[in-house]
Amino acid sequence: MINSGMLKFTNCVKKLIVIALISAPLAAAPVRGIFASVNLGCRYTSQNHDYTNNTGAVGKETKGELATSFGLSFGLLNQVEKTKAVVGGEVSVAMNQSKTSYNLQAAGGQPEGNVEIANPYTFGGFAILGTMMTPKLMLYAKAGYAWVTTTLKYKGLTEGNENYSKTLAGVSGGGGANYLITDRVMIGCEYLIHVPGQTNPRNNSYPVGGQKRKFVYHPTIHSINIRVSMLF
Repeated sequence: MINSGMLKFTNCVKKLIVIALISAPLAAAPVRGIFASVNLGCRYTSQNHDYTNNTGAVGKETKGELATSFGLSFGLLNQVEKTKAVVGGEVSVAMNQSKTSYNLQAAGGQPEGNVEIANPYTFGGFAILGTMMTPKLMLYAKAGYAWVTTTLKYKGLTEGNENYSKTLAGVSGGGGANYLITDRVMIGCEYLIHVPGQTNPRNNSYPVGGQKRKFVYHPTIHSINIRVSMLF
């Protein structure tokens, strides 16, 4: 599924390059100014949840989840004088309907509970470095730090249900392309990967209610977005 998303992203960039080569004028105003973007796309989350029960047996399960995503970005772009280089920065927020659940069980064992995972919001800050391939087409890379809100709801546990919420942080980066429809309006596509740090919703050193359990959660998030931007 990830490979399919990357293929679509690559094909989109190729189409933008062809359009730009055909329609780009001989000269254009530098890409410079504050911008705001509306982002719409999809997000693939690799949900990794490790589980250890009271016998010490470990169960590792990874589920891939695809969800639509909507977001807003605000930032600054500045084409360096008399060069093709573009530098800038951006802050962004994204919302999605991602939600998945699966059983807690050790390898080869019986289900011993259930966990439901949701990651509704992601926000972050990025540095941008790009180049003007033509007067209308910009390719860029971006890197920064992002946060994702996470809720884990545990059910069916011997000692009762538990809810756990935490905002996970980690590095994020990717790249994309912007095509200038006018001197102020850009349309583009972008790929990002976000790797938050892991969290331990539970790490018992002694049994609770007769059960000694350990939970370790560590997601990896991939997103592909279509972006419509306005320069001010």
